[in-house]
Amino acid sequence: MKYGCGVGILLFAILTAAGPAAEAQRGRLGRRQPPSITDDMAPSTSRSLSRKMLKASYEQLQKDVQQLSDLADQLKEQVTTTDDEDVLSLSGVKKAEEIEKLAKKIQNRMKNL
Repeated sequence: MKYGCGVGILLFAILTAAGPAAEAQRGRLGRRQPPSITDDMAPSTSRSLSRKMLKASYEQLQKDVQQLSDLADQLKEQVTTTDDEDVLSLSGVKKAEEIEKLAKKIQNRMKNL
């Protein structure tokens, strides 16, 4: 019995002396870290970002196509209302160049979708 009591006191003394350090260690180990962006979350986040970018690109594509249609209608109007068959207006040539640039932009955007 004497040994049991002495061992108990010794154990109590060790735990009491190491108490604050042991408690701090247990607190660090037992505490959960706040959630952070991990590899598990990254695919859904990047997928969400990718979807937003695709949607924005598609919306811009729709605007560009509408603008292309408007420019083509304007050019058609200029060409059909011109009285002189031998001379086209400079503004018509510039509009055709603008249409060409916009068409290339649309083509590239469609390839990337």
